[in-house]
Amino acid sequence: MSGMAGRRSLVAAALGLAALLGGCSDARPPAPEVASPLPSMQANRSAAAKLAFTHDLTLGLPPDRVAPHFAAARNRCLSDTGLGCVLVSSSLEDGARPSGRPQAQIQVRLPHESVAPYVAFLTAPLPGEAAGDVVLRRQATRADDLTTPLEDGDRRLAQLTAYRARLDELAAKSDTRVEDLIRIAGELSKVQSQVEEGEARQRGLQRRVDTEIVSVFFHSDGARSGAFAPVEDAWSQAGQTFGASAGDALRFAVASLPWLPVAAIGLLLVRVLWRLRRRRRARIGRPLTEAQP
Repeated sequence: MSGMAGRRSLVAAALGLAALLGGCSDARPPAPEVASPLPSMQANRSAAAKLAFTHDLTLGLPPDRVAPHFAAARNRCLSDTGLGCVLVSSSLEDGARPSGRPQAQIQVRLPHESVAPYVAFLTAPLPGEAAGDVVLRRQATRADDLTTPLEDGDRRLAQLTAYRARLDELAAKSDTRVEDLIRIAGELSKVQSQVEEGEARQRGLQRRVDTEIVSVFFHSDGARSGAFAPVEDAWSQAGQTFGASAGDALRFAVASLPWLPVAAIGLLLVRVLWRLRRRRRARIGRPLTEAQP
């Protein structure tokens, strides 16, 4: 009886391993057993929405104050460790001298509690500036609902983790054949890669929920001015203007080369026709003069 029971257990283990290895070819691992979907659905409904906020601000400044405000915003993010600020991107365009319009852009990532203090710092005048020098031209906020992607990712990770645990149990059995162990090891490696990718994706989504993006655009409300601004502007662009004019002249000369023979032939024909006409007039006028006494 004990031998029969041992054979039955071996057959059952073999059938289980065959079913497992047959399922390895499927790209989707078997889902873990769930007691009832109803509790999870109720939990999803009661859970708060997980939103990722993005804020866009446009500030109007005098032309000579764009660069100082840009530097102050960037330095505040990099130096104030209490904000928990992460500089995502920044750029500054000084504009064409002397009458160009400078502009700048900065994008940062902040915790929820640091957004309001940082925005208040951006919209406040710097030392020596008047209250009206900084004007909030535009402000917009949008929210991306990441509740469903996060919940789907958690379910997927739970399935992969349970599948990996079952593979570990099969690999730990002493009666598993070598070729089956090789296949199980390959499947474990694939599942582990999927788990790591899923965890990284979940961390990225959760980071978007735990922080907010603030994008600030600094625009000049007017161009640089001055009594000699037009003269300086023309002088600063003298080289570019000369190069453009010289290029146009050279382009015209090169384009005219194929037409020079045609123009020469045309002039020659006009000259010949003119001579023939003069000779014809001379022949017609000569008898008239001879007929007169």
